[in-house]
Amino acid sequence: MTCHARYNADMTHQRVRERFADHVVVADGAMGSELLARLPDGAPLDLAALEHPRAVLDIHLAYLKAGAEVLETATFAASRPRLERLHEADLVEAVNASAVKLAREAREIAGCDCLIAGALGPLAGAIDMDETGGPQAIAVAHAEQASLLAGRGADLLLLETFFRLDELELAIAAVREVTALPLVAMLTFADPAGPDEAEQHAAQVRRLFDLDLLAAGVNCAPGPQSALELLELLPDVEGILAAMPNAGQLVRREGRMFPPPATPSYLAQFARRAAALGVGLVGGCCGTGPEHIRAVAEAVRGLKPQRHHRASVAAGAAAEPARLAVAPQSSFAAKLAAGSFVHVVQLDPPKGTNADRVVEATRRLAANRRVDAVDINSNPLARLRMDSLWLAAEVQRTAGVETIPHVTPRDASLMGLQAQLLGAWRGGLRNLLAITGDPSQLGDYPGRHDVYHVDIFELVRALSRLNEGFDCAGNPVGEPPAFCIGVAVNPSADNLDHEIDRLRRKVDAGAHFAMSQVFFAWEPWLRLLDRCGGSLPLPALVGVWPLPSFKLALRLHHEVPGILVPDELLRALDEAGPDAARVGLERARALLAEAEQYAAGAYLIAPFKNAEEILTLLDS
Repeated sequence: MTCHARYNADMTHQRVRERFADHVVVADGAMGSELLARLPDGAPLDLAALEHPRAVLDIHLAYLKAGAEVLETATFAASRPRLERLHEADLVEAVNASAVKLAREAREIAGCDCLIAGALGPLAGAIDMDETGGPQAIAVAHAEQASLLAGRGADLLLLETFFRLDELELAIAAVREVTALPLVAMLTFADPAGPDEAEQHAAQVRRLFDLDLLAAGVNCAPGPQSALELLELLPDVEGILAAMPNAGQLVRREGRMFPPPATPSYLAQFARRAAALGVGLVGGCCGTGPEHIRAVAEAVRGLKPQRHHRASVAAGAAAEPARLAVAPQSSFAAKLAAGSFVHVVQLDPPKGTNADRVVEATRRLAANRRVDAVDINSNPLARLRMDSLWLAAEVQRTAGVETIPHVTPRDASLMGLQAQLLGAWRGGLRNLLAITGDPSQLGDYPGRHDVYHVDIFELVRALSRLNEGFDCAGNPVGEPPAFCIGVAVNPSADNLDHEIDRLRRKVDAGAHFAMSQVFFAWEPWLRLLDRCGGSLPLPALVGVWPLPSFKLALRLHHEVPGILVPDELLRALDEAGPDAARVGLERARALLAEAEQYAAGAYLIAPFKNAEEILTLLDS
């Protein structure tokens, strides 16, 4: 589009709205994928406005040259919670200020009368919307970033790539508290979507037009074709439709990101069709570069948004009806609910591919009527072992005893975890223990980074959401599972108040029971109960471990975080010499005998080589 006179820094809101009055306005394309192509490997994109300002400026100038009338600032993930993940939260003001300055500088260099849109992205993954205090924290973060962008000279604010309508509505309300700038709000949806889902997506976009926005619509996923299909489902809304799809899916190969296959001409076809469907603000997201925006600008030059008419989407289709979590469906959960004292035996998976020894041990354990379930570790101490979910399913199939496999966010992405858990339910698993997991730096892969897409609270909430019938993106999963969700608690934590707060957050996220870190005297557990008002907020199992040697006890006490062995027990094991195993067994037997006074159950840590030896505790 032809550049106009130098931008008037005192442009009023009316002028912003007048920009959209007589033609389709072209926004820029992706900032992130363009930065990926220009910055060194590993450079944090969220800090690009500070650390690589020339690259950001060049991208802005390229989009202006291509014909963009709206420049988004390089601040999509520059909110305080996002920057905290880079340990750079103190730079939130500097990053946002620099980003707006760079966009304004590009406008001045190009001499174009463009609009500066302060970009704000969602906080899902940084703050759990469903956790107690989550909505307030999200609102504060969005308000802070919006205030910074508005204060530095943005002409409007663009809230994009929100995959939850409730967070977007919350963000809009929070931003409205700190600035009256015009707002554009856009949702993103899974691609492809079925007919029912598409109707729901369109209805959610329609709801945005009740919020007094400059424009509303869809961006990122779905891609161009699916975006058009969604736009076709929208009624004749009273407002400006916005559409900024990605150019297809980015591909990662051998550590490099490759652009999606959509050509500029394909995006041009999309833009013309979008304008015919009433879109007044068109641009691009992931994978769209200056060449795509040039094609879009040429395609819509001189066009006005065309109002299309269609029967309104029923209000009832706006969102999947809220569901309550399905009650846990396992004999273990039923025994806890009935107040029966439960006994669980904890086993480690094998290091190799042969699980025969573990399976045979579980058969012997299952033959004992006092064993209610078998608890299976997941790569304990960050040492590679057989997958806990597969082994748990195999144990249930062959030994006929319920299992409680551990799951951790350490080793898989959020999508991968959810996929594994859906398969686990189908495989017959009904109980899970959600744990943070020991960091790989302490185990077999000290030079590798763990995944941790979510923390333990978000993992528990993800499990609870599955029980409600939804994945973490809010998409229905069909017939929901009904997992009995367990979490860990450490009565010997250095900061007990912090540990209690963590436990309450896990309960709020949807936990059903807890399992303690192992201890060898009742003092830590009784102190925890006392600090919680006499009882925990959910049934809890205490760990009982018959220590076989003074050497192991010494290592646990000094080298394993969270485990304390009392001095008197260390002395007794040391003095017993070769008879130390008897001392350890007697202490475990005494703890187990008293456990029914203080807990809902106990889990027994079996010897590594002869797991069935743990039955001596139950048979005594």
